[in-house]
Amino acid sequence: MRFWGIEPKVALFAFPYALLAFYLNSALGLQTLRFPEVGAVLVIVGVALWLICYLQVSKAYREGELLTEGCYSRVRHPIYSIWGLLIIPGFSFTIGGFMLGLPMVYWFAVVKFIGDEEKALEERFGDGWREYAERTPRFLPRL
Repeated sequence: MRFWGIEPKVALFAFPYALLAFYLNSALGLQTLRFPEVGAVLVIVGVALWLICYLQVSKAYREGELLTEGCYSRVRHPIYSIWGLLIIPGFSFTIGGFMLGLPMVYWFAVVKFIGDEEKALEERFGDGWREYAERTPRFLPRL
């Protein structure tokens, strides 16, 4: 599996919905159900956290190592979680209308394709991955 994991598949799945939502919002003149201030905060926090995780995983990927520390010590897929819980919802709150359904479409695609990425990681890292996956939740940290 390449560095971007399942993200291209998820984007190809979610992008048509986003286009349709933009079209419907425009065609129907929807200006309701918008929360731009909340959306902006979610996007700003999400991008900052994404950058931290991206820098960590980029270094590990270049070195051919399984990353189990930092952001990856709490969940196996923090970048997908950040996009699905902060950035995409923030964007959706800012746009509003039909765009509010985009996070659900995103999560549907992530859940549909995540097995492919985890299989590739297991093949590459073997027992190290299996032990890590056993003790670390996929998307939400344990309390």
